[in-house]
Amino acid sequence: MLAGFKRAKILSYSAKSRTAKVHIHGMTDGASDGLTATFAYPVGDSDKDTEREILAGEDVYVFFENGEESRPVIAFFSSHGENAVVDTRRIRQENIELLARSNIKAQAKVIEVDGSETVNIHGAVQINLTSEAKVSISAPQISMNGV
Repeated sequence: MLAGFKRAKILSYSAKSRTAKVHIHGMTDGASDGLTATFAYPVGDSDKDTEREILAGEDVYVFFENGEESRPVIAFFSSHGENAVVDTRRIRQENIELLARSNIKAQAKVIEVDGSETVNIHGAVQINLTSEAKVSISAPQISMNGV
């Protein structure tokens, strides 16, 4: 029976089955395919309702379900120590939805929203723009009420 966590590397990921092929250091050395591993998602992140971008080549830690070597579960990404980004949290995914029942608040010195094609702002009842100094709209053409 295996206890604790072992270092591993993700070889490939299947979004459909939510599994990954992993190389586990000291266990699958020399094997080209690796073992099929499942993921331990944080409470609140059901894999039925959200997906995280998983990339081949990531270093991770695995544990083994019921201590069985044939049932690895990916638990965490491992720290790389050097050359890591500082003071930035990135979320990368094909599509991202923020769903709040009541309120979303973004607060910073500068907030940028950049859409390479379109930025849509929709308010079912009202949209408020407030500034202590100035509101600027800059475009080659400005349309009010579709005109």
